[in-house]
Amino acid sequence: MSDDHSKLRILVVDDDEVTRKLLREVLEREGYRVQLAASGEEAVRMIRREMFPIILSDIRMFELDGMAVLREAKKTGAGSVSILMTGFGSMEGAIEAIQEGAFDYVSKPFKIDNLKAVISRAAKHWESIHGDISAASPQRIEVSTKGLIGKSPTMLEVYKTLARAALSASNVLVIGESGTGKELVAKAIHENSQKRGKKFVAVNCGALAETLLESELFGHVKGSFTGALSDKKGLIEEANGGTLFLDEIGDITPALQIKLLRVLQENELKPVGSSETRKVDVRVIAATHRDLELLVRTGKFREDLYYRLKVISIELPPLRARIEDLPDLVGHFLAKFAEKNKKAVSHVSDDGMALLKTYAWPGNIRELEHAIERAVAMTNTSILFPEDFPPEVIRGALPASESADGMNSGISSSLEDMERAHIIKVLQDVNFNKSRASDVLGIDRATLYRKAQRYGIDLRGK
Repeated sequence: MSDDHSKLRILVVDDDEVTRKLLREVLEREGYRVQLAASGEEAVRMIRREMFPIILSDIRMFELDGMAVLREAKKTGAGSVSILMTGFGSMEGAIEAIQEGAFDYVSKPFKIDNLKAVISRAAKHWESIHGDISAASPQRIEVSTKGLIGKSPTMLEVYKTLARAALSASNVLVIGESGTGKELVAKAIHENSQKRGKKFVAVNCGALAETLLESELFGHVKGSFTGALSDKKGLIEEANGGTLFLDEIGDITPALQIKLLRVLQENELKPVGSSETRKVDVRVIAATHRDLELLVRTGKFREDLYYRLKVISIELPPLRARIEDLPDLVGHFLAKFAEKNKKAVSHVSDDGMALLKTYAWPGNIRELEHAIERAVAMTNTSILFPEDFPPEVIRGALPASESADGMNSGISSSLEDMERAHIIKVLQDVNFNKSRASDVLGIDRATLYRKAQRYGIDLRGK
């Protein structure tokens, strides 16, 4: 960090006293000058009195929340760089925050190194805009999710990129294993973009033979081949004015790659058997489970087409890499199939959920959806047990010692780790006197008991 960065003032806004103090400790170690606000109202008063280059605010607070703090900071015209924190990450929140002008949106618990990196980027951004703080406010659009579920850090990154892609007219490449929800991402981009209300046309490029796919995409004229009894408009033209989603783009042949490149470069196409071109205005969102960079290097995919498609790229994590989202996904599918089957299936047993968490899910969310549907269809109780799930899930579940939680045990300390250590140290310093510990920590006894229960701290000092 440069000397100029180290002198930057940061306003930290959080209604949790321990979190505020820990954030100040972390940021002051990095050389920033930190001021604290215990509520949205206090933050607004401070923002109206003085200028803060960086504002780091929790979203969920009583009365005025973090979004209100962000809006107030924008009103001042000081160009403050705002970062919002939340323990309840969602696509809606990420899109709203970014559309309102937040620099970034981070989910709790976050790793200290990650937070430092975000603050460092914010400091550099402040320098880049200092003296030019009249940028127009981003356009607000109505948020639509349509099935994207999860609040893990990896999914939050997906949501943030998705939000920025929705505000752009550029082409997007979605990368991810089969079953990760690539079409859901494409639909969410479309439905939160200027093209919402226009057509969204999806094509699975891997499901059709080359000649049939060419006709489907570009259309044909009467008599162009056997069976072409009349003119037919292609799906690219059907999507005119809207969005074309090309799934499994890595499967198209070199000849079709050339024709698609012309559409992207010239905004025009030529139907099969026609000598005339037709103008089109379509945004392309492509998706693939293949390694397109490898296909480019081996000459199987055109480099120019690759870069035309990959203006913005979104990489969807496999389910095994976001296993903390599994309970939310299970709840969603459970409600869906309980209603479909008219069954009062309410939840999954603890050992059933443990089984689901230790399975690798090679088919990702699609496989999970199938497993829940099968379990709901087969059960005759209101609770799903391990034996209700497909045999391959039962056979493939890892021993508990090799579970996702075990595999992540070496991850570097998070803010929650620091908070737990801080509470234990204060308790030890006051010989586990809970009243004195509450005073030192700046929280009431009820909050201390809640945090002790959350972190597994024995308040008796045993």
